[in-house]
Order: sequence, then C-alpha cells, then structure tokens
Amino acid sequence: MTSKFQRYADDEISDPSLRMPRQILATSTNQYPIDILVSRWEKHLVEPSAAQEKYPWAAGFVMGIPVPSWHRPVVWNLGQKARFIVSVWSGGDLGSYLTNEWCDLVAGRVMAESSDILIDGLQRLHSLEEYLLDRLAVPDAQGQPRVWSEIGNGERKRFLSTVFMHAHVSSDDELLLRKTYDLNAMGVASRTNDQRSVR
Repeated sequence: MTSKFQRYADDEISDPSLRMPRQILATSTNQYPIDILVSRWEKHLVEPSAAQEKYPWAAGFVMGIPVPSWHRPVVWNLGQKARFIVSVWSGGDLGSYLTNEWCDLVAGRVMAESSDILIDGLQRLHSLEEYLLDRLAVPDAQGQPRVWSEIGNGERKRFLSTVFMHAHVSSDDELLLRKTYDLNAMGVASRTNDQRSVR
C-alpha cells in the first residue's frame, strides 16, 4: 500500500482482468420540483381504485407510485421523517428517488409487473406524503410544530418548488431491478439482510 496518491499508475503492472463494480442498469436523472411529484399524487388521490386496477400486483403506493412486493417496508421513525421535511424547507440535499420508466400492458389497462415501480426512495416519499396529509409536524422558524394545512400559500409554493432529484432506469428484468434496489441499499442507511430483495 502506498500513502502517495497517483491519478494513474506509472507502469501498468496490475492484473488487466481486474474489474471494479459497475452500474447494473443505465440511470438517467432529472431535476424536478416537488410540485411535479405532487401533481402525480393528486391524480392518484382523486381515484385510488384506478391505480389499484392498473397495478393489481403492487404491494402499495407512495405519492401515487406503485411499490413492488419485494421492497422493504417503511422503517423511518418520526424524527427521521421530520428531519427530511426540515431539509426540504431549509434547502438541504434531498438525495433522489429512483423509479423504473419501463411499462407494458398485460391486458386492457392492467400494467405488467415492474411497470413504473419505485426502486429507491420509499422512506423520503412516505415522509413527504405524511407531511402533506397533516400526519407529521415539523418546527417552524420559531420552533413551533406545524402541519402542512397551517402554512400559507407563499411558503407552500416555496416548498413545492424545491428540486427533488428523480432518477430512473428502464427495464423489464425484475432480477436486474432487484439488484439495482439492493445496490442502493448499500448507501448511508443500509438495509438489513431480510430487507434485501436478492439473497
């Protein structure tokens, strides 16, 4: 081991067959305001049964996005959820949420499994949903707990205009989607082995 950094080796003495981990599926990202996410969710709220008919295989929905059965459940506690919402208000780094863009019809309006699914970001999206439904209070500038319905339209517009990175892949291969999910699980908040989808 060397304590000196070198961008490239002076001479290629390492094994050329050695390869480091690579991206499983090509990922694209878009910088969208939260308002775009909320618009989709509002459509879902108007007629939730339509989404259940369209995605009968979904284990549930978060912000109107179908969640596959192999996704881990909601595990963040109230403090973690509140800290995420405070990050939105204060302009912190929100990370991203990852979906599968691929979609296909099976019959009529029923979508094939893995269509439009959420791959990563359930905890953040669920926190957002809980807050917008007044199920979560966060402190205002004076430290008083406030729910969404107490906030004026000017502040709501500021919140909804906050950029929340949307990453997406496009694949009908459930195994690759599960591996992508597990790869994201290796981040800051690692998932326990029983929360992994590929074992």
